[in-house]
Amino acid sequence: MTATPHICANAADDLLRLTRRLEKLKQCFALCGIINSTLDLPEVLERIMSTSRRAVGAETCSLLLVDESPGPGRGELVFRVAQGPMSDFLRQGFRLKRGEGLAGWACEHGKSLLIADAYADARFNPEVDRRTGYRTKTILTVPLAVRGRVIGVSQLINKEDGTPFDATDLETFSLICDQAAVAIDNARLHAEMLQKQRMDFDMELAANVQQGFIPRRTPEFQVLDVAGVNHCCDETGGDYYDFIVRRDAAGTPTHLVVLVGDVSGHGIPAALLMASARAFLRARLLAPGGVDEALCDVNRLLSEDLGMTGRFMTLFALEVDVTSRDIRWSRAGHDPALIYDPAADAFQELGGKGIPLGIDKGWVFCSDRMQALTAGCVVVLGTDGIWEARDPAGEMYGKNRLKKVVRTCCARTASEIADAVMDDLAAYRCGLTRRDDETVVVIKIKET
Repeated sequence: MTATPHICANAADDLLRLTRRLEKLKQCFALCGIINSTLDLPEVLERIMSTSRRAVGAETCSLLLVDESPGPGRGELVFRVAQGPMSDFLRQGFRLKRGEGLAGWACEHGKSLLIADAYADARFNPEVDRRTGYRTKTILTVPLAVRGRVIGVSQLINKEDGTPFDATDLETFSLICDQAAVAIDNARLHAEMLQKQRMDFDMELAANVQQGFIPRRTPEFQVLDVAGVNHCCDETGGDYYDFIVRRDAAGTPTHLVVLVGDVSGHGIPAALLMASARAFLRARLLAPGGVDEALCDVNRLLSEDLGMTGRFMTLFALEVDVTSRDIRWSRAGHDPALIYDPAADAFQELGGKGIPLGIDKGWVFCSDRMQALTAGCVVVLGTDGIWEARDPAGEMYGKNRLKKVVRTCCARTASEIADAVMDDLAAYRCGLTRRDDETVVVIKIKET
């Protein structure tokens, strides 16, 4: 029994269609490989459109991405790539509201559209045609989706041979768009990764620079034992401490100025403000004048720089006469320092008026004095990251617990007292992450 010519002809047609479809699929996969061979987002978008036009034989193509930036235009479609007769117009950042036109409808519903006659479809928006003079006839519109989320829409307009798009064209275009959506997502993730790497590098560099501002060694005096410890909660911190030795004309040390400050905020902005304040303070305190005069001058400079930014810096400046053991101090909105006298088993706060630096350039800072600290006295300066630290129950560390550690360890060296404070603070947090920078400076009057 032999096959009829009609059946043979159908089989031949089916085989021809299958062969063409396989060739088309091979071409799609080859084109998808071209799209995925780069991680540069603008290049990815251009390749998506070029390969789509070539695969389907379209005159014009466009690719729109959903605007995900915060603001009134969030969710709108923005033309990112356009090729063909309308490209010059569409590259000007033409936008579509969600649901507007065929592209807006496809974005909103997440479905593809095969339109043989554009003007016969009520969803078609002829505004672009009116502005450009171009005549849209047939359109393929495919949403670009990743993990169930539409990130954009791609369109092909008018076939070069004048025929309408068909189901095979839609299948080809859809395959390319599926790969294109993944390529766009990968390119974005790659760009975000590179940006994060740059930020991490910048933060590491800033942290290294800032760590260089922390005193590498403590000054040594016959009557004073000094130590300081700083722990940042971020890569860069806003806490600051410094030791500045003032000398007479012969170069002999006469006074030690101890500074402890806290800049508002965290991260790079706080680190930059701290660096500026440190430079101003060091330059001014190495010139003649008291700590109160120095704070007035530095405050004026910082106020001019900060303007209306809302940033500021609290500071406690303490000056010790290394011969007489007299002390003089000024407060710029910072918490008072503590003095513990073991002989009397009593604490005293070094108070005084003063607002943070950088708020009012005309503020006049004053200073207070205390004469001849006795041997064994311990002066403790710190930042609120210590007494405001919390345990797992949410209770603050507090100054009473700080005083208890100082009282218990008063016979030790300044360095050991500072370390004991930090160790007790870490034990109090029970492994919780620091929520603020922590700084403590200890000055102990030696036994002579």
